[in-house]
Amino acid sequence: MPTPLPPDWSDRLAFDRAHLWHPFTQMKIHEADPPVPVVGGEGCDLLLANGERVLDGISSWWTCLHGHGHPRLVSALERQAARLDHVMFAGFTHEPALELVARLRPKLPANLTRAFFSDDGSTAVEVALKMAFQAQLQRGQRGRDRFGALRGGYHGDTLGAVGVGELENFMTGLFRPLLLACERLEVPEDPRREIQPDLTGWPERLASARQEVRAFFAAHGDRLAAFIAEPLIQCAGGMRMWPPELLQELRAQCDGHGVYLILDEVATGFGRTGTFLASEQAGVAPDLLCLSKGLTGGTLPLSLTWATEEIYGHFWGEPASGRAFLHGHSYTGNATACAVACASLALFDEEPVLARAAALHEAMQAAFTDLSAHPAVRQARVLGTIGACRLVDPTTGEAHASDDRFGWHLHRRALDHGLLVRPIGDCLYLLPPLSTPPARIRDAAETLLDLL
Repeated sequence: MPTPLPPDWSDRLAFDRAHLWHPFTQMKIHEADPPVPVVGGEGCDLLLANGERVLDGISSWWTCLHGHGHPRLVSALERQAARLDHVMFAGFTHEPALELVARLRPKLPANLTRAFFSDDGSTAVEVALKMAFQAQLQRGQRGRDRFGALRGGYHGDTLGAVGVGELENFMTGLFRPLLLACERLEVPEDPRREIQPDLTGWPERLASARQEVRAFFAAHGDRLAAFIAEPLIQCAGGMRMWPPELLQELRAQCDGHGVYLILDEVATGFGRTGTFLASEQAGVAPDLLCLSKGLTGGTLPLSLTWATEEIYGHFWGEPASGRAFLHGHSYTGNATACAVACASLALFDEEPVLARAAALHEAMQAAFTDLSAHPAVRQARVLGTIGACRLVDPTTGEAHASDDRFGWHLHRRALDHGLLVRPIGDCLYLLPPLSTPPARIRDAAETLLDLL
């Protein structure tokens, strides 16, 4: 049983129930199962109001890169906020934004030369979609009024981002009448990422998938402004890990049909997959790149959309030409967030961040190897510091009924045992801060095995 909360939290939770509306939540459940009060964060742990610590096994929705309360990030926040907290970015500039772009650009593909600031992953995607569409118009391609995307994708919850995400699920389908036009391509999962792979017929399946990509572009390529994908792993789609060879084929087909390639590395960037960007593993450079989440190490909201010089050139002209990119956000290029992002990137240069990620990968391999032996687990797989598996009823081998809310109950039980996990449907995953000691991953696997 969890330790009881301090008495003063009873009133606070009542206030929460009376006034707050939490994301991705049917609020009725909080009448009997209230939100968990968090009073602090330290390293890879969250500190709860009842005095307990829990391993942040999902990096607080994949944002917390170096651990909570990292002193370098906190110090950068304090120094910058005292000097210049924020100034509108239209017509002004400041040192933290310039430093951030200077630090980040050498880590990105060389063709990406122009950086546009916004607030979060969804807005980074909105920017990329609008840039791609407007650039196509301004280079004379007026028939390109659709986008291409992968089935099972997720790119955020604003309407443009929803429009290129998966519609056949409980989150987004009802918004279909409001969305932009999008053609969807299905790619297979990559069995080579699995702990116990069955590679029977895999070369043939991969070759067939290549042909399907080519057929998709033959059918739709002349209408597409851009194609968007999360490279190598579709995170919110259930940690679907897909082949780098198909990302290479997407790049080739986009080139062949005059389609811009947008890579959404909001969740996959900053070392999560073992390289700074996931797309590095396929040797693919996009025309537009979306970054957020780990950009500030999870401390403040900030995002960037990077574009090529070719795309930027289509917006160049006199004010009366109407070619400007007329888009912005109140907090575009927020100075405090930029300073924190600079401090986060400095850690990649001054500390062995990617070496820690490599050690975390080994721990994840061992943990999901252990989990794969449990009869309630199927398709255990690992990519970089991300481990995932499918949860089934061990008596039938089938997925649990959605009404059972098995993943939610596992999430709440795990909290009582010092671990934050939050399954996506039947997908159980771990995606902890890169600073997490490997021994904590072993402990997490043991906890999950006990609970299962």
